[in-house]
Amino acid sequence: MPAIQLPDAVAAALADPTLGKRMAIPAAGIPFSALTWGDAATRPLLMLHGVTSSAATWWRVGPALAALGRWVVAPDLPGHGRTGYWQGHHRIRDTAADLAAFAREAGLARADLQVIGHSWGATIAAALPVAGLIPSTIVLLDPPAIPLARIALEASDPAQRTFEYIDEARHVIAAENPDWAEGDIAAKAEALTELDEQAARSVLLDNGDWDGGLADLADPAAAGVDVWVIRGDPAAGSYVPDAMLPAFEARVGRDRIITIAGGPHSPHRTHPTLTTAALVRALDSAGAAPRA
Repeated sequence: MPAIQLPDAVAAALADPTLGKRMAIPAAGIPFSALTWGDAATRPLLMLHGVTSSAATWWRVGPALAALGRWVVAPDLPGHGRTGYWQGHHRIRDTAADLAAFAREAGLARADLQVIGHSWGATIAAALPVAGLIPSTIVLLDPPAIPLARIALEASDPAQRTFEYIDEARHVIAAENPDWAEGDIAAKAEALTELDEQAARSVLLDNGDWDGGLADLADPAAAGVDVWVIRGDPAAGSYVPDAMLPAFEARVGRDRIITIAGGPHSPHRTHPTLTTAALVRALDSAGAAPRA
């Protein structure tokens, strides 16, 4: 990725992040809870987390992107965080429909809406146009493009389960991820005490092979959306293997794919500056202009 200088305000917010504000939005029969940063009068940015995490995973990147001039809204997805209320919508398109309803109720369904999704959240983001919500920009952060047999391993990971006590969760997460900042450990531990484990297992095991959202991006509804792929490094655990790059390049264009050198599946946790720089590049690629 070419070197990029973060705007001063973005760099400052990344170094000293502010706490998000909670917002409650009922939609599609689900009592969504979301974290927000920034001014609601600015350009909306919807951020979607991955399986077994929560909106708190954006504790550092969310306020940094708000400093870019965005109203950042990060919901806890169904079965996760403070939203809970799992309705059995394990299919990615079904969850995308729920999130499209949330976006409309939250006032995000605008022509200049931008969306960032990580992992499961990335596949949901890719399916939003099919669900009737057509953003100007979609950024897929390490969208899983791996077979079911590989992603099913997440369901048997003893660290990816519901914990009764947050101290136990923190201990397990810290031991498994010695390179994580305290904020990431705290966010993940909190998410694991709030997790509906059956919801996570259904998402992981009942969606078949994962294609990184490619099939949904091929739908005519997604035509004209500016799509970026930001992946980790396959050698460090990215879920976008090199073998899948030609398919992504054919769909979004080679110049819309960024690899975070040394970054794992969740590069925003271990490489926050590089990941934020890549996100800034993607979000600013079309300037302030909405999708044509």
